[in-house]
Amino acid sequence: MSADPRPSPPPAVESGLTSARRLRTLDSILDVPAFRWYLLSMLGNWSAMQMQQVVRGYLAYDMTGSYAALGAVALANSVPRLLLALSGGVIADRASRRYVMQAGQAFSALLTAAVAVLLFADLLTVTHLIITAALQGVSMSFTMPARQAMIPEIVGPERLTNAIGLNASGMNTMRLLAPALAGVLLAVVGGAWVYTLMAALYVAAVVAMFRVPTKPVAPPMHDGAPRMEAAPRPVRTGSSRGGLRDIGEAFAYLRHQPVLTMLLVVHLFVVLFSMPYQRLLPGFVADVLANNDAEAAWKFGVLLTFTGLGALVGSLFVASLPNRRRGRLLIASIALFAVALLAFAASVNFWLSIGIVIVLGIGQAGRQSLSQILIQTHVEDAYRGRISSIMMMEMGLESFGTFAIALIAVAFGIQWAFGFVALALLAVAVVVALLLPSYRRLE
Repeated sequence: MSADPRPSPPPAVESGLTSARRLRTLDSILDVPAFRWYLLSMLGNWSAMQMQQVVRGYLAYDMTGSYAALGAVALANSVPRLLLALSGGVIADRASRRYVMQAGQAFSALLTAAVAVLLFADLLTVTHLIITAALQGVSMSFTMPARQAMIPEIVGPERLTNAIGLNASGMNTMRLLAPALAGVLLAVVGGAWVYTLMAALYVAAVVAMFRVPTKPVAPPMHDGAPRMEAAPRPVRTGSSRGGLRDIGEAFAYLRHQPVLTMLLVVHLFVVLFSMPYQRLLPGFVADVLANNDAEAAWKFGVLLTFTGLGALVGSLFVASLPNRRRGRLLIASIALFAVALLAFAASVNFWLSIGIVIVLGIGQAGRQSLSQILIQTHVEDAYRGRISSIMMMEMGLESFGTFAIALIAVAFGIQWAFGFVALALLAVAVVVALLLPSYRRLE
């Protein structure tokens, strides 16, 4: 019998065929060890943050019964980010991003431990919540640009959509689990023990981050093609004048990047109209969906949990996407979130609201993940930290929107306030879809 004249496929091709058969959803976790440890560290970080969102909002409203107090806490957390974000971006482009992350996580551990001590001593006031929220805002001004800039550095540009989708999935898993756990612990053991647990989770995040190399390099893709490498990022030091010059360079860079500028401008408007929902939700639950404080606490946790379930579905969907039609999907995500928020504002039935927030979570995850993916795709690595800091500034501006929406809630009711926000966000989606064809065509 004659031998088969067809040559065997080379190993690289066989590897590519294997890759084609494998669901791409988990590529970055399976292929990049540094990303696994990064994600594990972020799970500790996010779980503490999500628990804090439940407990801090509940404590602030429980102490005062005021939407203005909720808005003030959000404002205190966001103003430092607005003022210091650009400096944080400079640090993220100059120093080791891993070291910046660890320093911020350790500082957050100290802050949450301090609140726990005040709660155990029965000395906590709204003023303490505002002060610690402001200090945490200072920390986040430096950690968030570094955190957003680390992912492309770890996985490379080809895995960026997948890695950011998985990153969002991890965050949304914690949104699914942590709020419910926080609500239960708040009712069973009290806020002091919840803050103690949060401090421990921040410490765990610091420890896990030690396994992420300071200069991680992702492996080649499955098809054997070499990975697209960015130029090595120098770790620089300099004076404050050098920092100001770096900030000026970032804005000069933006002037020659119209697509990136367009993405950041749309992101600003979307953030202004989408974030007040999260900040003011404790008051909405207490006034519209609950009959007493205990009921408000567990219903708030349940709604955050089901929002997280929807967001987990949405982010896993994004992680599985190919690198195309992402502009259209981002517009659709914004519109979906707006419609779901409008329905949520009109609902007075808790069980119906649970179904609505699942859809709302899907839209929120798509909006957040795809926006970050497109921005990170269109920025050079040398400017990644500073452009991420501009996104941070935009998220800092949302506190002013939250405070304004809180005042509308005081004057007209929280349902009308949420309805106004939903209509404004839907208008943004329509304007972008009709008037910015280059945005629709983004791949």
